[in-house]
Amino acid sequence: MANGFQMQKLQFLAAILVLSGATLIGTSGLKAEDEPAARRVCLLFEGLFESPEVAQPLQGAKLTQLVPFYEWDYGIRSFDEDYWTENQFTWERITAISKRVADGLLEKIRPDVIRDERGIVDYVIIHDKDPFLTSILLSDKLLEKFKDTLGDQIYAICIDRNLVYLFPGTGGRLDEYGPSLVDEFRQTPLPVSLEIFLIDSDGYRVFGELERDPAG
Repeated sequence: MANGFQMQKLQFLAAILVLSGATLIGTSGLKAEDEPAARRVCLLFEGLFESPEVAQPLQGAKLTQLVPFYEWDYGIRSFDEDYWTENQFTWERITAISKRVADGLLEKIRPDVIRDERGIVDYVIIHDKDPFLTSILLSDKLLEKFKDTLGDQIYAICIDRNLVYLFPGTGGRLDEYGPSLVDEFRQTPLPVSLEIFLIDSDGYRVFGELERDPAG
């Protein structure tokens, strides 16, 4: 008979398999009514100042990495090597799961569109308490959702785990807002990165970074 710890691991594995489209068979008599709601796993954009056990570097990035996290009773936690190995994750699998999570987030977020005095869009700000917010950069639907507002090239900056800025990739005023974004990054409780990502029909990639003064 499974003890409490073993049952918790079985429930966690069941949730992961549900998210990945697989089915768990023979979980020591675990009944459907006993199963918890499926908890999510997802890749997050994290600053390189973090030191997770499992992470994936981003090509061209100097400040940012991709880190797998899972939900638990007290929020989210980054994967350790045991979780990664025992649950048979690969980067292809976690990426596919993360894209589905990101697609779902894009459907529920409520972005604020900021315009200048002429009514032209300056930027979009997305603030949401969901801890997986930064994963929206992984979604193939991000460009589609904001193309009419920001154009077919978008700059994205993950200031905080719960705060993402989107700017037009052409004709925008990102340079003007750079200093205030740097100040916001310094004061935010869960900073991610000042790296700028370009979102277009090819997906996302590192474009550059916001400049800090020598003291910062």
